[in-house]
Amino acid sequence: MTDNQSVKSHQEDDQNGKVVPKPKIKQKKKRTKLTQEQIDVLKQAFDLFDTDGSGAIDEKELKDAMKALGFESKKEEVKALIEQVDKDGSGMIEFEEFLVMMKKKMLEDKNVEEEIEKAFNFFDDNNEGFIDLDKLKKVAADLGEEVDDKILKEMIFAADLDDDQRVSKDEFMRVMRKMKLI
Repeated sequence: MTDNQSVKSHQEDDQNGKVVPKPKIKQKKKRTKLTQEQIDVLKQAFDLFDTDGSGAIDEKELKDAMKALGFESKKEEVKALIEQVDKDGSGMIEFEEFLVMMKKKMLEDKNVEEEIEKAFNFFDDNNEGFIDLDKLKKVAADLGEEVDDKILKEMIFAADLDDDQRVSKDEFMRVMRKMKLI
């Protein structure tokens, strides 16, 4: 191959026979940071699952939080995750450690639809096809967490696109995609 042929392979002729560079194909840039909105949602989830209000979550609380966010993990995986991010060796995960761990999980490639479905089903445990205030209260109670109804109503309001005071699977998926949580 001559130098001229090599150059030619990166160029093409326009309609007038002039040599012009071939257009570059844009590659999808892989995200490396979470948005403030994502961080806020993770903080809400962290606080919800920090059932004893200690500012740290243990293995069981972490497993529940990850499940609610659509990440199904086995006990061994959760232990390994704690070991990876637990900088102070407490066996507990503080929010900053939780953020590091979830960032890794959220930015890796995965089957988005499946992950969103798992998260939705965590809240819609009786398969009615929606999440309402009562279901959020039940999840909070099951976790031993007392959450003000006002906060739970705000969560519903933020995702409820048709103003029926509940979140359908479609609404849930739209919100999760918009926030790129999953």
